[in-house]
Amino acid sequence: MKIRRVISSALLASLLIPAAGSIAGCGGSGGNQNSGGGQSSPPPSNTFYVDCSQPSNGSGTQSSPWNSLTTPNAVTFAAGDTIYFKRGTTCPGIFHPQGSGTAASPITVDAYGTGALPIIDGGSANFADLSLSNQSCWTIQNIEFQGGEYWAIDIQASNNTAVSGITISNVTATGATYTSTSRTDSGEIGVVADGSDSATISDVNISGVTAGNTKASEGIFVSAGNSASMTGTKGSNISVTNSSVSNVYGDGILVIDANNVTISGNTVTQSGECPSCGTSTPGAIWVWNTTNAVLSSNESYNNNSWGGDGGGIDIDFWNSNVTVEKNYIHDNKGYCVSVFGANNEATINSVIRFNVCINNNAWSDSVLQGDFFLNTWNGGSLNGVEIYNNTSYWIAPQQNDYEFMDNNATFSGTNPSFYMNNLVYSTLQYPDMIDAAPPMKLSNNLYYSSYSAPQYWFGYNGSWWGSFTEYQSASGQDSNSILADPLLTDPGYDVNNVRPTTQYTPQTGSPAIGAGTNVCAGISGCSMGSVDFLGKPLPSSGYWIGAVQEQ
Repeated sequence: MKIRRVISSALLASLLIPAAGSIAGCGGSGGNQNSGGGQSSPPPSNTFYVDCSQPSNGSGTQSSPWNSLTTPNAVTFAAGDTIYFKRGTTCPGIFHPQGSGTAASPITVDAYGTGALPIIDGGSANFADLSLSNQSCWTIQNIEFQGGEYWAIDIQASNNTAVSGITISNVTATGATYTSTSRTDSGEIGVVADGSDSATISDVNISGVTAGNTKASEGIFVSAGNSASMTGTKGSNISVTNSSVSNVYGDGILVIDANNVTISGNTVTQSGECPSCGTSTPGAIWVWNTTNAVLSSNESYNNNSWGGDGGGIDIDFWNSNVTVEKNYIHDNKGYCVSVFGANNEATINSVIRFNVCINNNAWSDSVLQGDFFLNTWNGGSLNGVEIYNNTSYWIAPQQNDYEFMDNNATFSGTNPSFYMNNLVYSTLQYPDMIDAAPPMKLSNNLYYSSYSAPQYWFGYNGSWWGSFTEYQSASGQDSNSILADPLLTDPGYDVNNVRPTTQYTPQTGSPAIGAGTNVCAGISGCSMGSVDFLGKPLPSSGYWIGAVQEQ
C-alpha cells in the first residue's frame, strides 16, 4: 500500500490574499493599507470597541463604539492595542485589520460585556472571517467565527516574510461554506506560510479552539515554512492544545514544515468525511516535514478517509524526532498510529509509547494496515522506530489485518527499531498479531484472544506460523513474550470523550505484571519517558507490559 501525501505549494499560494507589503517579525511597525477605505488615524487610546448592533458608527470608545468592520479594517493598529467586540452581537463581513504588535505587546482581539461570544460572520461572499497577511504578534481570543467561504481564520506569511507571535485562544470556528475537493484547499483555521520561499510562521499557540461542522477541508492547519524538501526553511515553536475538531472533509489537526511542535490534549473526530475528494488522503492528527514534535494525550476516534487511510495519528514522511504518547485512539477507519517514509528521505527516530488503541481498522474496506502500521515508498526509509508499552484491543474485521505491520517498510541507518512491552487483547477467532521483518526486534510482548480455541498468526521476514512457540523458535523473535490472558479490567471499554482509567489495568495475578523490560537498556540517549498512559510515574524497575503500569 502506498499512501501518498503531497502538499502543493502552488495550491497554498493560490489561497493567499495578496499582500501590498510585508512586516518582518514582531518588530514591524506598519501594516497594509486597506485599499477600500483609505487610512484612518485611531483615537488616542490603545483600546477600541466594536458593537455591530449599534445604529450609527461611533469613535471606537466603549461609550461610542464602531458599529461595523469597515472602520477597524481601515486602521493600522500598534503594539499593545486591543480591539474589543461586544458579546451577544454579530458583525457580518471579513475582519482584516492592519499592523503588527511586538513580542512584549501583541495586538489583541477580544470580547467585552456579558453573554455569548461575539460573532464575526463572513458568510459565503468573503474569503474568510478574519484575515491577517504578513502581520506578527496578534492574540485572538474569546470570539466566535461563522462562515467565511474558504477559512474562518486565515493568517498568512508570504514574500519571504517571517511572521511570529500568533495566539488563538478560546475561539469557535465553524461553518466555512466552501465544499472541499482535496486536502488543504480550505478549512476553519489556517496559519499558512506560502511554502515556496523563505516565508515562515513561528511562535504559534492555538488552544481551547472548537472547529468543524463544515464541508471545507481542514480543522486546524499550520504550515510554518517551506514545503519543497526536508531541509527547507521551517518555522518554529508551534503548539496546538486542548482543542476539538469534528466533522471536516479533510484533516483534523495538521502541522507541517516546523521545528519544535506540540499537539496535546486535543480531540478529533469525523475527519476525512469528503465522499468524493481526490489527491492525497487525510489523517485525523498528523505531522509532516517536522523536527522535534510531541503528540500526547489526544483522543482520536471515528475518523474516516476517501482512500486507504483514516488513521488516528500519523508520523508521516520527512519527520525527525517525533514522539506519540499517552493518546486514546479508537474506532478509526484505519490504523492507530502510522510511521511513513517516502521521497528518498528517512523518517528518523519515531517513538510510539503508552497509547491505548481500541477497535481501529474498524471498517471492512480498510485492509492491510494494523494498529501500528509502518510503510515506505518512493525511495523512503525508516531510521529508528521504537514502539513500546502500548495496549491494543484488536478486533479488525478482515483477515490479514495484522495488529503490527512493517513488512512493506524499508529501514536504513543505525537507530534502533523494536516492538516491546506491548499488550494485545483480541476477541477474534483468527487474531492476526504480527507481520514484521528485520531489523525490527520483538520482545516482552503479551498476546491474547478471548475466543475459544483461537488460531493465532504470527509472521516474520516473509514466513508465517499458526503456533506461537513455532514462531518464537523459527523467527528468533518474542523470546521473552507471553501468550496468556492479561486479566484486564473491562478490556472492551470504548467510550467517546471519556478516557479509560482502570479499564485496561492488569489485575492481581496478571502475567503482564513485572514482565516488561527496560527497552532503553544499552541504548545511548534512549529514554522510556516519565509517566504511563494514566499519567502515573514509571516504576524504577519491574516494568509491566502495556500502557498502564503499577496499580
